[in-house]
Amino acid sequence: MAERARSIWIDDRVPGRESEVLRREAADTERRERGRRTTVAAWQILLLGVLLAGWWGASGRIVDRLFLSDPVSIARAFWRIVVDGSLGFHLQYTLTETLLGYVLGASSGLLAAVGTWLVPGAAPALRPLVLLAYATPKIALAPLMILWFGIGIFPKVILAATFVFFVVYLNTMAGLGTVSGGLVSVVRVMGATPAAVFRKVVLPNAMPFVVAGLRITIPAALIGAIVAEFISSNRGVGYLINAASSRYRTADVFAAIFGLLILVMAMNAGVSALERWWLPWVPRERSPLG
Repeated sequence: MAERARSIWIDDRVPGRESEVLRREAADTERRERGRRTTVAAWQILLLGVLLAGWWGASGRIVDRLFLSDPVSIARAFWRIVVDGSLGFHLQYTLTETLLGYVLGASSGLLAAVGTWLVPGAAPALRPLVLLAYATPKIALAPLMILWFGIGIFPKVILAATFVFFVVYLNTMAGLGTVSGGLVSVVRVMGATPAAVFRKVVLPNAMPFVVAGLRITIPAALIGAIVAEFISSNRGVGYLINAASSRYRTADVFAAIFGLLILVMAMNAGVSALERWWLPWVPRERSPLG
């Protein structure tokens, strides 16, 4: 290592070779990063293979196939519901309910947090009520949503939005609370208007918290829609899972769950792309989900 540092120092003293040293360092860094990604991918493939092999070995030998099925049967069931169109038919309703609930819950959570932050004294006054509402099991609200709003798409959207609202609200409030008062004072002294302070200082500081809330609420919105479909629905992936389980078709249940996983991964990749576009300066780990 000392010899390597010495050689770089010597090369830096030679103006003509400075760019060559920098290119060599960049190539070494890229090679190490490529090796790290290859190692991680190999470990992931190995763990997945061990999991599938253990599952296949346990199915029918340790655990009854009625309860566990096996990877081959699940793959066949998944292909069947893809080819006959039933997965796409039900997935479009679940996706619609999830997206509408996600947008409704996230936008209302953001606006509520910003409004609370702007009103002096509102945050401590509302905190007990917000925490009480957040602690309420959302799944217990599903029958009430069905009772109040019927069995259409609306109760699914509302329930999905309740799963999203509180997490986005609390994350946004946490982000707004980390804004440096000294920095805000300096910007104000420089003549910035309150709107400029919020747009240029407060909001960029809180955005990593907001994006984190938006990311972790993707599965929550899907859970809200699925739970509502479990209770009362004649379409959607929740209905598909419920119908398959009532007929003891375990492979179909796992195939529908696999369809939901693909949906969550696609939505997560969308949020990651939005994060890279919106917050290019925030360092982040490369995620296998995008």
